[in-house]
Amino acid sequence: MQLTTMQDVLIVDDSHLHRQLASELCSQLGFTHIRHAVNGEEGMALVRQQLPDLILLDLEMPRMDGVQVMQQLALEKLAPYIILTSGKDYILISTLELMGSGLGLPVLGGLKKPLQAGELQDLLARLSTQAAHGKESYALCDAADIRQALEQQQIIPHYQPKVDLGSGQLKGVEMLARWRHPGGGLIMPGSFIPVIEQNGWATELTLTMLEQGLQQWQEWARQGLRLPLSINLSARSLQGSTLISEMESRLQRSRVPARYITFEITETAIADNLSEAIGMAARLRLAGFGLSIDDFGTGFATLQQLTRFPFTELKIDQSLVTAIGHKPHLQAITNSIIELGQRMQLTTVAEGIETQQDMELMQTRGCNLGQGYFIARPMEAAQLQPWAKQRQQLAGAMPPAIS
Repeated sequence: MQLTTMQDVLIVDDSHLHRQLASELCSQLGFTHIRHAVNGEEGMALVRQQLPDLILLDLEMPRMDGVQVMQQLALEKLAPYIILTSGKDYILISTLELMGSGLGLPVLGGLKKPLQAGELQDLLARLSTQAAHGKESYALCDAADIRQALEQQQIIPHYQPKVDLGSGQLKGVEMLARWRHPGGGLIMPGSFIPVIEQNGWATELTLTMLEQGLQQWQEWARQGLRLPLSINLSARSLQGSTLISEMESRLQRSRVPARYITFEITETAIADNLSEAIGMAARLRLAGFGLSIDDFGTGFATLQQLTRFPFTELKIDQSLVTAIGHKPHLQAITNSIIELGQRMQLTTVAEGIETQQDMELMQTRGCNLGQGYFIARPMEAAQLQPWAKQRQQLAGAMPPAIS
């Protein structure tokens, strides 16, 4: 859903002053149908009458508070977009954002009262960005069709640039799987990756992506572009015994130096089978590959994993990157993560940069690299060369890094 198509907003707040302020802000942002409710019970009644595009939901109210409203919405399978509002501290607001998301509700974020126009607009702009780039749930494709796609090499990499946040220069790309269906166009990974994982084809996909990436690296190198490649490695691939030798043989045939290849693994993946994962990670590093911990900051034991695994890169999860602008406690966490990465001599990468503010906030904190739709969408190999030339020209004209 685009911001311009959102017309109906329901403001649920027991404070007349805050309802009035929220109403004025929504009117300024283009909402044409603005409804009010003075408590949760009244708000639920209005939702049942007509599902709004968006609810601005106060957390503290008599006769059904915001927590109870979210629980009831989930129970009745009503799922308008929700922005939480409260005068309480950011930690409590963030906790309830997680609760709402855990209930399956599309919670865009939480804002501290009194509402500010810029913060509200930023959350709504993120919704437009997410919708424009397809961050939605996907129907799973048929396993037989995916099997055929793997055999016929229809699953190809798209490349998302990673840039230096200080200079703006291109420093590498992440390879992301896309299915180029002969009859259905481009299919996003949410429709086929879960099926590949369930059927035990993840290692095959990794090796297919690696082969294509190595061939593309050679082509770019002939044009004077030597780019580090990052490839996602699934939990199931960490349990294999022959994967490293398969990777090394492909690398030897391509003559691409191992230092140009980094494998990204999530904390969840390494926690599934710790001892085997440690051995696999160590062998990857011994072979000369880089090793990145993906989605850092979302798990419960990430600090412990940093001491156990020979990582070379730390990727800060998008949920932290996009939230630190208005959440001081997350700013403190992100600052600590970046400082930790620096002390451990790890390259820090900010994922999911979607706005100028995201980029500037990560830049000022000393994060090394960034990637996200604000910088560039994942693109086909043929598009990257002209993009890189344009980026090089832009980087030469960029002002010095913000200090």
